[in-house]
Amino acid sequence: MKSIKTILYTAALGLAISSCAGYLDEENLGNTTAENYYGDQAGYEGLVNATYSTLRDVYQPTPYVFCAGTDLFFAAHAEVPLGLASYQTLTPGNGQVEELFKTLYQSIQIANMALEYSNETAPYTALETRVAEVRTIRAYYYFLLVQNFGDVTLVTDLIKEPIVSFERNPAREVYDFIISELEMAIDDLPMDQPDFGRVTKRVAQHILAKVHLTRGYDTENGGSAADFTEAAQWADAAIDGQALNLAFGELFEYQNDNNEEILWSIQYAEASTLNSPAHNWDYPWGPLVQGADDGVNKKNALHPTEYLFTLFDDADTRFEGTFLNIKTSPYTGYILNPESTPVNYYYPRTAAQLADTTAWRAASPNRMETIITPIGPYWWDALNQTDFPALKKFDRLQLPDIRYTHDLYLARLGETYLIAAEAYLQAGDLGTALARVNEVRRRAAAPGMEAAMQVSSVDLDFILDERARELAGEGLRWMDLKRTGKLMEYTATRNPDIKAIYDSGTDPFLGANSEYKILRPIPLSAISLDAGDYPQNPAYE
Repeated sequence: MKSIKTILYTAALGLAISSCAGYLDEENLGNTTAENYYGDQAGYEGLVNATYSTLRDVYQPTPYVFCAGTDLFFAAHAEVPLGLASYQTLTPGNGQVEELFKTLYQSIQIANMALEYSNETAPYTALETRVAEVRTIRAYYYFLLVQNFGDVTLVTDLIKEPIVSFERNPAREVYDFIISELEMAIDDLPMDQPDFGRVTKRVAQHILAKVHLTRGYDTENGGSAADFTEAAQWADAAIDGQALNLAFGELFEYQNDNNEEILWSIQYAEASTLNSPAHNWDYPWGPLVQGADDGVNKKNALHPTEYLFTLFDDADTRFEGTFLNIKTSPYTGYILNPESTPVNYYYPRTAAQLADTTAWRAASPNRMETIITPIGPYWWDALNQTDFPALKKFDRLQLPDIRYTHDLYLARLGETYLIAAEAYLQAGDLGTALARVNEVRRRAAAPGMEAAMQVSSVDLDFILDERARELAGEGLRWMDLKRTGKLMEYTATRNPDIKAIYDSGTDPFLGANSEYKILRPIPLSAISLDAGDYPQNPAYE
């Protein structure tokens, strides 16, 4: 595949490919080669750090490819790619799909380079651990690829010369490779690392649990009931007896990114974002906020659905931990100066909140002019651009004197419990599945309401509801629904864009060859540049 070839070859040699042979023949005046640059600890550590840095590349764009087209959010602005939002017009030319495909392969080649030169660098104490970290990151990238695209090319060695044609490996082989790599990494990883954000044994166990859980549903590609048992065991190993001790709202608090429940995250210290792009995960959730004094730039692009807004029990604190139930002026006043910042809007939703708006207003002089907008259809009206609870999990500050970018969480303990719950459910151990769910709900309960939040039975639909309450906006929902076979069923009734297409008599998921658009298309640029016959996914042929 020439597109991947160019990407990988360029990354491998650190050169800009040129048609001028003289450029490639220029003398290396510094006598610096990859072999001697990466031949000692300092050079090799830089290569490992470069592998971590690729995580930013994968997650930097506005997260439409991760979050659009599910039952939690619908498109409320034209900038959301229509194909990702409602599938009917999803084609191999979709730019966000192409960017994901390309960036994952670029990132894999950086990992391949780190693994290649691990054999050349002088041995040092942490080398074995660093190799295991890189293996885990590369396995994670292949997991993203196989979930999104199905059969994909396994590129496991550093490419040092042009390759003009690739084959797609069956998803069965990709799963086998991912599992083998993670098992190997787990053996060499420590339980803890001195640097927060590095891969640990628990991170690899969390990912491996999710890989087995995902493959368990995919019997065509080697999945079986044994995968669910494996997933449950690996998830429990990652939990390692740790309870969910933090209040849910603390998980995403300002400057609390490195809290005890975060197993793995992409780090965004201020100094590291001065000369490199930060993520854009705070932007698309709205409501519209674009003032210089506000410290944020938000647009109503991915609007919460009625299903998501109404999913939380009155005693469930995850609503207020996920959504901002006030809107202050300036917007970031709720973070930086909550005691004295005027509150423009208040969004009550529980019976107690709705009954107590007079007392709520009287509790602070900052609330005397507040507009109170209770839960109702106006919240999930696509035309409502400014007056609804904002998803706040990734709010970052962009003020002259304060520059803060919230870390992106790739693995956290609350999800590990829910992976375990789903795996135990599918393995037939309903009692343990229930216990794992109830631990998540116990932590989510308002003080004194822990018993009321406990449930006595669970099924797959309930666990997916629980994942929506716990993980909304964290980029996991599309893969959750694809994994469990619920994507078409849930979006047909809960996503108003997709429901409207169904109601008009058209199935938006139905593609070519009577195949459904459950996988993403292989980008047209990759297929057209391959010298062989690189196959497209059937729904897009």
